[in-house]
Amino acid sequence: MALRLAAGLTACSTRSPCNQPFCPMCRHARQAKFANQVKARFAAVPQDRLLFLTVLLSVHYDAGQIDAALVKSFKRKFRNLLFHQNKTAAIPVRMSGAFEIEAMCADLSAHKAVALAPLGHDKTRQDTFFLLHFHAVIDRGSLSQDQLRSLLIKKHFPHSYQVRLQATHSDKTTEENLAKIAGYMLKFRLQHSDRISFSDDDQTGRKSSYGSLYDLAVAKKVVMAVNACGQFAGMVLKTGS
Repeated sequence: MALRLAAGLTACSTRSPCNQPFCPMCRHARQAKFANQVKARFAAVPQDRLLFLTVLLSVHYDAGQIDAALVKSFKRKFRNLLFHQNKTAAIPVRMSGAFEIEAMCADLSAHKAVALAPLGHDKTRQDTFFLLHFHAVIDRGSLSQDQLRSLLIKKHFPHSYQVRLQATHSDKTTEENLAKIAGYMLKFRLQHSDRISFSDDDQTGRKSSYGSLYDLAVAKKVVMAVNACGQFAGMVLKTGS
């Protein structure tokens, strides 16, 4: 399978795209398409109702444990939660988002170790692990930001720092915010990041920076896990009307 994916990426062209998330050309095309879909869906929503959600889901030392069945189980949680919420809501909650798999080094800060411990992180291990997490743009509907956070925490994601909700940037238009968030959600990088948001007192708006590339063995595991999850289609989630 790995050789087939590599061959498809190598042979990718505008006439015959490989449609793989880690192909720059195909990823950029899918980011643009996804951004247009997100903008069409949320452009008319008042900006103070739009939020950017990050949920930390699970830690795995074997990337092969991250597959379509696992992602579908988390999709089901989000869908069920919002289905029941929206049955009596004056304005329904809607989201468009994507799952991400990130390889992380064992050398964590104490704060990150606390955040990831209930999700499967073992502080005694020194090997690379893989974090499955989820980003989404949300129309909070008739809920306040605090009510939505409480709903997510109470129903499915109760651990400290597991849920982060941020307002969009007030110095940008709704369209600019939506385009930026949509592109970020489908970034599919094979580089170590300097952070994932673990607390509500992070410097809002500070861009993540990316350093060294994963080594080949780790990169292969991430690519294969994304493939096992269904690539673009499998990693994206849309809920609500």
